[in-house]
Amino acid sequence: MKVCHVMHTMGVGGAEVLISNMIRRGSPEVEFCVVLLDEMGPLGDQLAGEGIEVRCVGRRPGVDWRLLGDLKKTFIELAPDLVHCHQYTPWFYGGWAAARSKLPVVFTEHGRHQPDRPRVRRILFNRYLLRRTGAITAVSGSIKRALVENEKLPADRIRVLYNGIDHHRFFADEAGRRRMRDELHLAPDELAIGHAGRLMSVKNQAMLLRALARLRDLRPDLEWKALLAGKGPLEEELRRLHAELELGERVVFLGQRRDVPELLRAFDVFALSSFSEGTSVTLLEAMATELPVVATRVGGNPELIEEGVNGYLTPNDDAEAFAQALARMDDPALRRRMGQAARSKVLERFTEEGMVEGFLSIYRDLLSRDGRARGRGEERS
Repeated sequence: MKVCHVMHTMGVGGAEVLISNMIRRGSPEVEFCVVLLDEMGPLGDQLAGEGIEVRCVGRRPGVDWRLLGDLKKTFIELAPDLVHCHQYTPWFYGGWAAARSKLPVVFTEHGRHQPDRPRVRRILFNRYLLRRTGAITAVSGSIKRALVENEKLPADRIRVLYNGIDHHRFFADEAGRRRMRDELHLAPDELAIGHAGRLMSVKNQAMLLRALARLRDLRPDLEWKALLAGKGPLEEELRRLHAELELGERVVFLGQRRDVPELLRAFDVFALSSFSEGTSVTLLEAMATELPVVATRVGGNPELIEEGVNGYLTPNDDAEAFAQALARMDDPALRRRMGQAARSKVLERFTEEGMVEGFLSIYRDLLSRDGRARGRGEERS
């Protein structure tokens, strides 16, 4: 079967990394192609360079009704058996175009824009799309609830299929930890607080910086350093806040890193300060590396973090509570116990194998009902 993923772009984000990894992982029963609405992005360029069919249709500003025709033409050229749309806007355009092309549709919601509220026009459009969509998945229970409450989609049509990571790439390694800590100029007993993510408003790194300033005042006896990996539109603003808070060398902006598995091994605790999350891929990667977590109690985070077991959850945008939770991570035995529990949680419910098999079972079910895959197989043979 040939599956076409429809997305905004293939930038370096959680959903994009998941899909590129799934394509690279491959399967003897699936051929993948990708259609992007807005721009290629670095992962799109990489996939195209590896021989994957990747098209960018170039969405115009506003509601671009001409895009429906562009997508239908693209689907005809790529000839997929099934269209898998990721996030709402790709579902809006890709779902309509696929329906006009008589192709089965899967819709996966990875996250929600804030503020998230019902919109009458979208609810009306959703009724049309729902009738032409064979399967809907959400990456967390919180995302499913948002689809029910704000998009008015029926709960019995939505399956929670958690994001999964390649846990073989993310693991604790003492020798690798020492090498990376030396590279980062971290003292052996210095508490390394790590964060990785795009520097953008939804990730709320501004609160993280305020929490770190509070930690400095709260625990003057504690030796710590925070390392923030990532680039994004708020970098200059965050650097100004860093200067205003006089955090100095305690906080280091690492920029974009291509060695995330190795980088995570140098950390002692992972900090996630987001306003909103689905199922954070970076959080799963940190947990698989046996890192305890301090995160905001938003979105899918409570489905990953068990309070006091593998980390701590704090109220949204509460720098004081976040600082206090970080201060509790000064105990090496506590961190070790929580980190081991964190990895066990990933192995139990959040593996790439489980996620991929979940999607493949959905594809098989839809195409067996549609009869399209068998017809293509006979034609190709």
